[in-house]
Amino acid sequence: MNFVRSDTAKIRNIDNDNNILSFVMISNSNACKRWDWDMGEYLEELDISGARYNELRTLFTDHNPSVDNAIAKIENIRVENNELVCDCIFAKDERSQNIFKKYKDGILSDVSIGYKILKQTIDKDSNPKKVLVNEFEIFELSAVWKGADKNAKKRFFDEQTQKEAKALAQARERELELMIKTL
Repeated sequence: MNFVRSDTAKIRNIDNDNNILSFVMISNSNACKRWDWDMGEYLEELDISGARYNELRTLFTDHNPSVDNAIAKIENIRVENNELVCDCIFAKDERSQNIFKKYKDGILSDVSIGYKILKQTIDKDSNPKKVLVNEFEIFELSAVWKGADKNAKKRFFDEQTQKEAKALAQARERELELMIKTL
């Protein structure tokens, strides 16, 4: 039996009751300077359509994926306005809640992905060289003080959007409860 929720991809929120925050994982202006021993300084840009994220499940701290650094569950990964966006449900432990509060209070804003390049195009004639990463696998998302993608941040929404998101989250919870009861 398959269940499809077409409205699930619309959840974009800051939900204090459910500890949910939405993040832009890769912005539509993600080009950043990099350095490589062979190429020297170059400009790298990620093609969002080439992102693979099937195994991405957990938000960590500071690019240190470990059991102790896991702080949130990643859900609802989607493309909006040519940006890769997700919702993170923060764990209830004290450390995770402290980081959730720092994002909520605006002390933290950035996230950063860890990824493996699968296919890229290099324009060696440009100065600096330009690298377009056509395909890549995202293996982790981390809470960081400053990410390479200057627009990969917590999303901010107005009060009406937050109310709508909370209603969708509650409807999703009710639907899950019903599905569990019918199994």
